[in-house]
Amino acid sequence: MTTHLYCLLPNEVRASVPAGLRGVTGAAVRAIPVERVVAWVSDVGYEIPTLTLFDGVQAHDAVVEAALETGSTPAPARFGQRFDDDAACAAAIASRAPFVESLLAGIQGCVEMTLIVTPSTRRMIRDLEPVIPEIFEPGVRGAGRKYLETLQRREAATGAVKEGIDEIARVLSDAVGGLVRRAAVHDSLTPLPLRTISHLIARRDAAQYKDAVSGVQGGREFRFLVIGPRAPYSFSALSNSGGAHGMKLAD
Repeated sequence: MTTHLYCLLPNEVRASVPAGLRGVTGAAVRAIPVERVVAWVSDVGYEIPTLTLFDGVQAHDAVVEAALETGSTPAPARFGQRFDDDAACAAAIASRAPFVESLLAGIQGCVEMTLIVTPSTRRMIRDLEPVIPEIFEPGVRGAGRKYLETLQRREAATGAVKEGIDEIARVLSDAVGGLVRRAAVHDSLTPLPLRTISHLIARRDAAQYKDAVSGVQGGREFRFLVIGPRAPYSFSALSNSGGAHGMKLAD
């Protein structure tokens, strides 16, 4: 068995693991104190079957969200952070104690809100029109892939979608700007541009944040979704190497 790390919390929360809380593969979650912080962990086998990987990610996140419900803000660990045993986990945390304690102090009282900006169905249908005949022509193989490649080439040339997303992202950021303490932006092309904007805000401001976002009009060609409040995965890096998926302590 190995020790799977879910998150770190201030030391005073170590006795607050909810009774019956289960994590990855249904293992009981427990707390182990490490200097001035506490780690929420559970025992996990050396291999997590591929078929249960998605369930594992969900279970991991559910434990982190349970930690957030204690009233403190956890520093989430990236999924898959496992150690040979509790002692090895504690040693890894202790070796970076000043950074861990500083990180925890900086996010207390905060939550993460995430905005996802994408082209609308209307926009995607409009871009689909020039290649519809080829896609649905009987016997044409690889038409779907060709469609995606066509869209990527077109948008790379014109930048029209990116410009639209830039504008909506700017309006959204302006709307919530007074509430934001830190921001992280991630772009993706799969197959159309998608932008994820994460904001670290005070927990008490979550409702006001949602109200501010609801007042922004995305138009008919672009849409946005707000997610949160949740634990600050995007703001839990221990270095400048990035932390969009949580804190990394294991090698």
